[in-house]
Formats: sequence, C-alpha cells, structure tokens
Amino acid sequence: MRYAIFTDIHANLEALEAVLAKIDELAREQPIDQIWFLGDLVGYGPNPNECIEMLRERTNVIIAGNHDWAAVGKIDLEEFSEAARISAEWTQEQLTQEHIDFLADLPERLQIGSCTLVHGSPYGPLWEYLTSEVLAERSFQHFDSRFCLVGHTHVPIIFQQPDTYSTTPTAPLAGNEEQIKVQEAQAVAEAQADFVANTSFMEEDDEDTVELAAVSPAQLSTQAETTQNQAHVTSSKHDVSESEEEPSEPEISESDEETELLEEEEEDITEEETQRLGEEEDNEDGEIYIEHVTSEQDIQSAEDSLNQEIEELLALLGLSQSMVQVTNEMIVPPEGNWQAASGYRAIINPGGVGQPRDGDPRAAFMIYDTERGFTFYRVEYPIEKTQEKIEKAGLPPYLATRLSYGR
Repeated sequence: MRYAIFTDIHANLEALEAVLAKIDELAREQPIDQIWFLGDLVGYGPNPNECIEMLRERTNVIIAGNHDWAAVGKIDLEEFSEAARISAEWTQEQLTQEHIDFLADLPERLQIGSCTLVHGSPYGPLWEYLTSEVLAERSFQHFDSRFCLVGHTHVPIIFQQPDTYSTTPTAPLAGNEEQIKVQEAQAVAEAQADFVANTSFMEEDDEDTVELAAVSPAQLSTQAETTQNQAHVTSSKHDVSESEEEPSEPEISESDEETELLEEEEEDITEEETQRLGEEEDNEDGEIYIEHVTSEQDIQSAEDSLNQEIEELLALLGLSQSMVQVTNEMIVPPEGNWQAASGYRAIINPGGVGQPRDGDPRAAFMIYDTERGFTFYRVEYPIEKTQEKIEKAGLPPYLATRLSYGR
C-alpha cells in the first residue's frame, strides 16, 4: 500500500496545487492508494474555501488542526499571536457555512493500520510542538501503533525509539526477545551518552511560529574556539604593531594629518561595525553580504536559555531534566527515502505545504510505502502569486514575506 501524506496547507492554494500535481505524477509511475491530510487547512493564507473544496475532492482522510478549529470558534483566539488571530478572524468571515460545519466536525485523532494521525502530538493533538527528544519522550507513551504522523511545526523531522520502551509494545514488533534485549541495551547506552550532546530547542518569533534547531556542546565549543582564535589573532597583530619601534618619526604635513585622521575614523567605524555585524565581503556580483560572527558570550547565553526553557517545561510536569531518560533520537530526514530500523517505532513529520519553516520555501510532503518506508519530497510553487493574494486580502504583510524565506 502507498499513501501520500501532507499537512499545514494554511489556505495556500498554489502550494496545494503543486503538491497534488506532484502526487499525480508519482501515481502515474506507481499507484497511490490514499491521500491523508494532518490538519491546518486554513489560517494565514488567502484561499480558505478553495483549499477546502480541493482537499475534500482529493483526500481520503482529514484531521483537525488548531487553525481549523480556531476559524470556526472551537478554540479561543487569545492563545494565538496577533498575525494568527487576525488571519483567523479574517478566515471566519470568508468561510461558507458548509465549510464551517465541515471544519467543526473534523476529528482530532485517527488510527489507521500501523499509523496514528494527529496534528500536533499524540500527547497534545492540536497544540503541542514536537521539537526535541525530551518532548517526544512523553509522546511515545501516548500511542501504541508503530508510527505516529504529525504536523504543526512545519518542519520535516523524525523521532525514533526502540519498541521495548513503549508502555504497550506494538503488536507488529513484539517477539524475538534476544534481539530486543540487545537493542534495549544499545539504546540505553546511546541515550545516556548522547543526551547532553544532542538537545533541541525552540526559537519563537511569535506564539505560533516555531523553528527547529539542534545544538550540541561540540558545535558550541567549536564556535567558541573559532571566536577565541579570531580574537587572539587580532590581539597578536595589535601587539606586534605596537612593539615595533620606528627609528625616527618623519615630519607630517597638514594634509597628511588630515588623511591620517580620516583613516583612523574609518578604522574606528569598521571596528565598531565588525563587532556588531561581523565581516563584510563582496560576492561575485559585487554585492555586499554580512557574515555574522557569534560571540562566545552569545553562545553561552543561548545554551543557558536552552537549559532554562527545558527545565521550565519539565517543572510543569513535576520533573527535572536529569529525571527524564531520553530513549529516542531525533533525525532530520533526507530528501528521499527513509526506513525505520527493525524493532523501532517513530513519530514522523512530513513538513508543511503552505508555510514551511525549515528555511526551505518549497512545499513539503511524503509518500508512505508499507514495503519501502517513507520518501520525503519538496516542490516549488509560484510563491509570488500567493504573496500578491495575501496583500490584496489585507492580511498582515509579514505572512507574505515569510513565504520567501521558508520561515
């Protein structure tokens, strides 16, 4: 069996059309049995009614997203960012009564064969962003199928866990006790070694915008060492120039003094701007781009902020980070095929169709082949056309701009 799976259209008709066209192309090569959608048909984008109509015609399974229920009054808009609230209110005014009833009746959760379908997470079907192994750890205890398919973050990601850690081991994976014991021992050792070395965190530019990033101490150490080396080289050059003694000081004319003063002022400005923005370089087209150099202080601050966010989250659960045994690993899926290892379960996010947030503006979806695993795809679409519609509708311009950057 083969299933086309996607999520988070957000009323972006052009992106939806591009994804469906690619699915049709793949279906001509090898049949696709069903199409599943994981929530958030509407919100942010300019074509809510058109997207609902097209999706209802083409898909076999549709579940609710937080924006879907917000647009029909089933979720309080106070939890939304300003841009999300404005777009939800605008969407409410655009929807036909038939489409309002349709969105209101969408289920929060479905289980189909070996797959559980939710929008956010199995623990929080509508709202929870799965952005780290710590959060995924809890969610693995809230579904008993082999796979859980999610959306909401708009970022393609996979969390994989040995089946032996499940509260109720999944039926297709039970058995072969000797193999399970070996996998369990390996997973425990790897989890203990990698817990501190691989931690993910959220950066929120508003209440409804989440970007995924992975930072390891090794990376932080490398960045800090690079910054220190750069500072050391600059300092060494400065010391050498000061220690060099000139035999005599030549007479300086008035014009030379003015030139020297201007050069010193330019040097001061360059130093100040370099500290603030990084180094400016010319590219091949003669344009200037700015490369930001992260300071050691910023790196340490980010690491402290990360630890504080995780501790605050776990404190709400009456836990501390040290009390959580992380038994899953986070994987950034390739653009192509991926298969779960034998004896493992997985939470899988195909990425967003209408508003990707992983820095790649192309629409995302995946094909699940029960024999070959999951294949991830990215598709280009006419972004500028969607942007024009957003601006014409009077929606916040920010919602149009972000499409170009995949943020």
